[in-house]
Amino acid sequence: MLGRHRKDVRTAEVGDGEVPLATLGGRIVARLADFLILVVPIYVVLGFVLPDDTGTVILIALLGMVVYDTLSAARNGTTPGKRMARIKIVRVDTGAPPGFLRAFARGLLALPLSVMPALTALFDERTHRGGHDRVAGTIVIADLGAIIGE
Repeated sequence: MLGRHRKDVRTAEVGDGEVPLATLGGRIVARLADFLILVVPIYVVLGFVLPDDTGTVILIALLGMVVYDTLSAARNGTTPGKRMARIKIVRVDTGAPPGFLRAFARGLLALPLSVMPALTALFDERTHRGGHDRVAGTIVIADLGAIIGE
């Protein structure tokens, strides 16, 4: 079930404790949800306003995604898609939300056109941190309120 995290999921040291990592499925669902919430409406509206300038429409939609990710994640570590998937972004050193500068760096590096940071997360077998997370000093974890306990 979406947002449900098993007890045997990998964990990582964050701040002074160990926390469960977000699942790959949760991360994908969160990104797709955020994409549908923001980029598709921007693309449709701007497609009518600027019908002959597809490049500008795509650029504005992508920049909108950076602003959306930054403003949503800076304060509480989540976007609407991440809340739906019950995952969040935290600082590795403290476990606190990333703050504006870290969220901006992460959002800018995680642009859909910037595939490399996301791909690196697939090959980081221990913590699944992409290049964008490493630069920003963040990690994506399961929302502790969503963990199934015994």
